[in-house]
Amino acid sequence: MSTPAIRLAFSRSCRARSGVFADMGHVLAWFAAKDRRDRFTVRRVPLSALDQWAYLPSPLRLGHRSGRFFTIEGIGVESSCGPVRSWDQPIINQPEVGILGLLAREIDGVLHFLMQAKMEPGNVNILQLSPTVQATRSNYCRVHGGHTPRYLEYFTEPGLSRVLLDQLQPEQGARFLYKRNRNMVVAVDHDVPVHEDFCWLTLGQIKALLAHDNIVNMDARTVVSLIPMADPDEPPDDGQLDGVTGFRRDIYLSFCRSDRERHTMDAIMTWLTVGKARHAMRLTPLPLDGLRGWKVTDEAIFHESGLYFSVIGVDVAAHTREATRWSQPLLHHQGEGLVGFLCQRHGGVLHFLARGSLEPGNRDGAQIGPTVACSEVAARAGRYCAPRFLERFLDPAGLTVRYDAVQSEEGGRFHHFRNRYMIVELPPGLPLDTPEHYLWMTLGQLWRMARHGHVNIEARNLLACLGAEESPR
Repeated sequence: MSTPAIRLAFSRSCRARSGVFADMGHVLAWFAAKDRRDRFTVRRVPLSALDQWAYLPSPLRLGHRSGRFFTIEGIGVESSCGPVRSWDQPIINQPEVGILGLLAREIDGVLHFLMQAKMEPGNVNILQLSPTVQATRSNYCRVHGGHTPRYLEYFTEPGLSRVLLDQLQPEQGARFLYKRNRNMVVAVDHDVPVHEDFCWLTLGQIKALLAHDNIVNMDARTVVSLIPMADPDEPPDDGQLDGVTGFRRDIYLSFCRSDRERHTMDAIMTWLTVGKARHAMRLTPLPLDGLRGWKVTDEAIFHESGLYFSVIGVDVAAHTREATRWSQPLLHHQGEGLVGFLCQRHGGVLHFLARGSLEPGNRDGAQIGPTVACSEVAARAGRYCAPRFLERFLDPAGLTVRYDAVQSEEGGRFHHFRNRYMIVELPPGLPLDTPEHYLWMTLGQLWRMARHGHVNIEARNLLACLGAEESPR
C-alpha cells in the first residue's frame, strides 16, 4: 500500500463506528464481560518487602536484583525557566526501548486494530484497553520468567507484517529519565487467531471509547495519536467529508494542508529550536536519602509536604499476564491533574495553542506540550505556581468545551495517576496574551512535529482524543 493509500485507509477507519462489532453497545458489552477483577489482585506492601527489589548503594537507589526493568534514582534539578528554578526529586531510570504496537488488518474493506483488554496494577479500574503489544524489552526478553507477549512476532520478525508506522516517542519527562518507546502500527493481509482477551476495533470505535473515562490506556492513546486522520500534505478531500459535520469536520479540515496556517513549518521549527537553545536544565545525580524535602523509609519514599508523588510497593497476582506473580514499585499520585489544549479559529481554520515544555527527563531539551499540564490542580490553582491559562479550563464560562474526560496514565509504572483531559474552544477574535513560549498550530502541523518526536506524551494523548464525541459532561 502506498503512503496516500495508507492514509486513506486510516481516514476511512477513523470514520467507521461499526465493524466486527456492529455498534458501540456491543463493544462496551464485550469490555464489561472482560472486567473480572478477581483475576488480578494488587496488595500494597512496604518497599523493603518487595521480592527481588532492594535499596542499592553508591548512590542509594531502588532497583531490581537482575539489574533489568528500571531503577528509582534521585536527581537535583537546576532550571533556567519557570517559577521554581531548583528542586530535587526521585525519577524512573528505564533505559530500555519498549514496544507499543497495534496490529492492523482490513476486514470488509475497513482497517481494524487488534486491541487487548489488559490489567495493570496501577490502573484505578485495573482493566483497560491497551495496544496489541505493550512490553518493555525486559518483558519480551522474559526476564520475569513468564511467557512471551502474544503477537510479539509481528513486530519483531521481518516479513510477518508490513510496517505502517514506526517511531521512537518520548514518555513523561517529569517522571522518566530520557525514556522512549517504539510506537508501531503493522498490518497483515490474512486472518490471525484472536485470543479471548483481544478484539478488532475500527479507529472510529477507539475514538468513541475515548469519550469515556479510563477505558483506553495511555500506551494505546500515544500510538493512536500518531495515526493521521487525513493527509496533512493534501488539501481537504470533499469525498472524505460526506456525513462529517460540526467539530469533527473542523478537526478534519485542521489536519489538511491549508494556506491559512498562522505559521509555516519552518517558523515552528525555529520557534522550537530557539526554545531548546535558550532554556536548559542541569541534572545532578543524588542518593535517594540526599534529596531535599524527601523521606526514604522501608515503607515508601515521599515528600514531606505530602505533595507531588510517592514511591510505594505492590505485590501482584495475575491470571492473564505473561508472569502470574511479581512485586514492583509504583509512583503513587494523590488527586487528579489537568491536561488541556485551548483552540481557536484563525482565518476559519482551527488552531491549537501549543507550549514549549521543558522537563528534567527530556532527552533533547524543550518539547511541544499542550496549553496546560498540571499534576496537582487542587494544590496549585490560584497560587503563583499555577500554570498560565489554567483558569480557562477550571471556569470555561463563555467558552465551548469540546472534550472533557478523565484518563489514566501508565498503569505499569504509576498508581492511580489520572488526568482530566480537556479541549476548550475560544470564540474567534477573542484576544489572548500569549508569551513567547506559546504558539498556535493546526492539527496537521502538530502531527508533523509529533512524527519526528518533538511533541510530548501529554499533548499526544490529547491529539488521540480528537475525533471522540464532544464533551458528555
